[in-house]
Amino acid sequence: IEQEAERLLRAEGAGKGKAPAGAVPAWQPMAQLRALELVRPHRPMASMTARRVVRGLGKQLRVLDLAGFRDLADDFLDDLGASCPNLQELGLASCDSIGAAAMAAYFAGLRGRQALRAGHGFTRVDLSRCYMLTDRVVQELVRHSGATLRRLALNSVDDNLTLNGVLALGGFMYGAEGGKARLEEQTAGCGCLEELDLSWVRCTTDAALEQILPKCKGLAQVSVYGCGGVTAFAPARAGLRYVGRECDTV
Repeated sequence: IEQEAERLLRAEGAGKGKAPAGAVPAWQPMAQLRALELVRPHRPMASMTARRVVRGLGKQLRVLDLAGFRDLADDFLDDLGASCPNLQELGLASCDSIGAAAMAAYFAGLRGRQALRAGHGFTRVDLSRCYMLTDRVVQELVRHSGATLRRLALNSVDDNLTLNGVLALGGFMYGAEGGKARLEEQTAGCGCLEELDLSWVRCTTDAALEQILPKCKGLAQVSVYGCGGVTAFAPARAGLRYVGRECDTV
C-alpha cells in the first residue's frame, strides 16, 4: 500500500495521473492505510504534491514521515493540521524550508483543535536537521504533546535553539524580556519521554540535564553526540544511558 502511495505521489509530482476537477483522487481507495513513510525522495517534491496527499489520506493516517522533503513550505502545515487529526507519529527531519513561526503555529493550533480530546498528542516526533527550529517551536510541541511524547529527535537543530528550548522539555517555559530569560510558565514537561536525541545541540550540558531529568522520569536513552558540555558528571540514575558522550569514547 505504501509503495502504491509513493508511486501515485511521484506521478503527481511529474505531472502525470492528474484527475479532472471534481474527480476522486487515485489514492482515495487505500482506506486501510495508517502509516505513510516516504523518506528521502530521489528527486525534489513540490509542496503542493505533499499537500494533496495529506488532503486525500490524512484523516486515516496515524504515522507520517516525510524526512528529506526539503521543498515543503509553510502552507503544507495548514493542510497537515486540518487533514491529519489522528497522527501519532510525525517525521519532518531535514524539512528545513518550513519556517519556525509556521511550525510553532502548527503545534499551537493542534492544541486548540484537540482541546477536548484528553490524552491526544504525538508519541514520536523527529525534527532533526530542521535548522530553523527555535525555542518557541519546542515549547509549543511540549505544551501539545508533553503528556504523550515517548521519542523525540532534535538532532543538529543548533542554529537557533537555545538553552531555553532544551529546558522546555522539563516544562520550564522561558521567555526573553530585556535580554534576560524569564520563566513565564511551568508545565508537567515530558513525563513519558523514553528516547531523546539532542546530538549536536551544543547548549545541552550537565546542568541542563539536571533540570529536565526529574520531569522526564521515564527517560532511558539520551543521545548527545557533539555535546561537549555533557560530561562524566552528567546526572545518572538506574536505567538511563547516554549515547555518544565524549568521555565514554576517549
